[in-house]
Amino acid sequence: MDKQKNEIANRRIRKRFLSHIRRARKLRSLINGFKKFKADVKKNNPKADFKGIAFYQFRQRNFLQPKPEYSELIKYLANKKNSFSDKNLEFDSNIFEVPEPFSLIENYTETSIFLKKLFNALYYQSFEHIFIDYKKCKYIDVGASMCMDIILADFIKHYKTSVAARHTIKVNEITPLNFDKENIKEVLQSIGAFKTLKEFNVKFNNILAFPIITGSKKDSNLPCQREVDITKTVDYIIECLANLNKNLTGPAETNLYKVIGEVIQNADEHSDTTNRYSIGYFQKNVSENETFGIFNLAILNFGNTFYETFKNPNCENIEVVKQMKELSAKYTSRNLFFQKEFEEETLWTLYALQDGVTRMADWDRGNGAIRFIENFYSLKGKSDNDNISKMVITSGHTRIIFDGTYDIVEKPRGKSNKMYKMMTLNKEGDIEIKPDANYVRYEKNYFPGTLISVKIRIDFENTENI
Repeated sequence: MDKQKNEIANRRIRKRFLSHIRRARKLRSLINGFKKFKADVKKNNPKADFKGIAFYQFRQRNFLQPKPEYSELIKYLANKKNSFSDKNLEFDSNIFEVPEPFSLIENYTETSIFLKKLFNALYYQSFEHIFIDYKKCKYIDVGASMCMDIILADFIKHYKTSVAARHTIKVNEITPLNFDKENIKEVLQSIGAFKTLKEFNVKFNNILAFPIITGSKKDSNLPCQREVDITKTVDYIIECLANLNKNLTGPAETNLYKVIGEVIQNADEHSDTTNRYSIGYFQKNVSENETFGIFNLAILNFGNTFYETFKNPNCENIEVVKQMKELSAKYTSRNLFFQKEFEEETLWTLYALQDGVTRMADWDRGNGAIRFIENFYSLKGKSDNDNISKMVITSGHTRIIFDGTYDIVEKPRGKSNKMYKMMTLNKEGDIEIKPDANYVRYEKNYFPGTLISVKIRIDFENTENI
């Protein structure tokens, strides 16, 4: 019996000894690996030092799970070097001040630069603690809010999965500051960044929120999911009108459903990334003299711009590309293109919005944009510019603005003389004449996709009492 106990004890001792030998060999191998790592770095950069990395960190990395990949969106924006801005923006502070109007409609340049700076800080993990400061901010639109929220959400998810895999993440906190202004707090806590960061939702009596809806091409039942998203969007608009005791007429509701359907379907089809997004909120304003609502909606997809879609050699609609090239030739012959002011990209983006123009071979299918613009005019009413209602389509270097100043016209196109609705944004109503520079703009800062931003003051025109 004692002999058996001794044999068991000896086996345990041998096992521990062999385990110790294996650990010692692995440690020597790691030390040699660390020395080689330092030698290789020194070879390429003689001035390199290793103050930021110790052996224990090198050792720890050899026991880590594989580092999680960035999301498709983060990789896309990182690879698209000119996303939001082509400048290699530097920052010397971990406090990122949100612009006074944080708006891709009203303050495009400053807002896009802010998004670029924030993205870079999150991607390169420049600081342990990042502050998003709303001290100067007086207004937030849904398009800018959605862009920031999507970026923040993807980075936060990546950081969490990286920490779970035992990787060191430098950014350990993202904190909003100075968001106590009532109008800022309403947006942030109902649909915006505060909701994303703090993960809770606050309801306000005068705000009807429409949180982000994400549609994915990977959805196995995409057509059905798309119908659900369209229905949610139309129902939301109807609910907004109900807050003013108003309702869409039956035909208007049907038409709106079709139009939003086409826009969402195009957002799915034209993007070369997986997801498309929509978000909105409705704010009721009551005073002694009037009651009205402001309806905000944004539909976004990252990926190919209108211009990149039609410039692609694989574009199916050869005929429309041919017409775009012919139109470019006419503009070139009259010296109407000006670098960084009005370029071919600007012209093609405007042309892409016209009735019947689609990247698909079927001309008559249309892309829904012109009908979306029509319904925008219907909801806001045919009154003069109210200084609030505005629809902006941003794609690549182009921004196109609709506020009711220019009407939709009907023009024949092609040899068939078939009539098409067109938005030329000039007094002549002619696509071959340069549009008004106040409404069709070349932007230096590149938007990496297509964003439709809608802001409408809704009174009582073109709606009926409930």
